[in-house]
Amino acid sequence: MKQSIVISVLGDDKPGLVESLSQLIVEHQGEWVESRMASLAGKFAGILSVSLPKENIESFKTALQNSEKLCLKVMFEDSLASNHGIASKTYHIELLGQDQPGIIHKISSVLARLNASVDELYTEVVEASMSGEQLFKANIELQVPADVSAALIQQELEHLANELIVDIALQPSEN
Repeated sequence: MKQSIVISVLGDDKPGLVESLSQLIVEHQGEWVESRMASLAGKFAGILSVSLPKENIESFKTALQNSEKLCLKVMFEDSLASNHGIASKTYHIELLGQDQPGIIHKISSVLARLNASVDELYTEVVEASMSGEQLFKANIELQVPADVSAALIQQELEHLANELIVDIALQPSEN
């Protein structure tokens, strides 16, 4: 019988990390199910879901934690049942504006009031092509309860956009 676990990893970025990680999973008869990984500030950061035979989980955890080839800090969590039974709608938000402290805190506060769950959050600070000022960009995939209207979400985001002086676009997601 197989069991799913969620693993987060962090360490110095170097070529071959994903290949070595996937090799370790295969050596323990596991399956790489889902992942999000990135290189940030010279560090490799990732979160992945792996399905393994129950009898191989402890040896896999030990091997991953002690791998001199990978040299990663690792955390494990048993995978829990998803919220698939709860009716929800998926939306995509794009935000672009002058970089300023607290943008993510303010948008996440609005999303929390709407009882939204963030599925993915991607942010970066980039230099504006003409002015050279620092622009903050965010792309957010979120789940909102089905009884929350798109009009209410749009209204809340427009209020926030005016407060922060940023552009925020809301689109239904095709996921």
